Amino acid sequence: MLNRSVPSFFHGKASSERPFCADCESPMILSCLEPDKPGFDLRTYACLMCAATESIVVAVS
Repeated sequence: MLNRSVPSFFHGKASSERPFCADCESPMILSCLEPDKPGFDLRTYACLMCAATESIVVAVS
C-alpha cells in the first residue's frame, strides 16, 4: 500500500464500507447507489485522489 495521508473525512468509517482504489490505493467514496435486480444494489465508488471509479453489485438484506 502506498504511504499517503488519508483525508480527515475518511476517518471513523468502517473499511468494509469503502473499497480502496485499484489504481492509487486511496480509500474510495460511495458516489452512486441504485437498485439492481431484486434484492441487490449497484454501488459506484469514486476515488477523490485519481478520479477512478469502481462499480459492484451488493446483496441487500
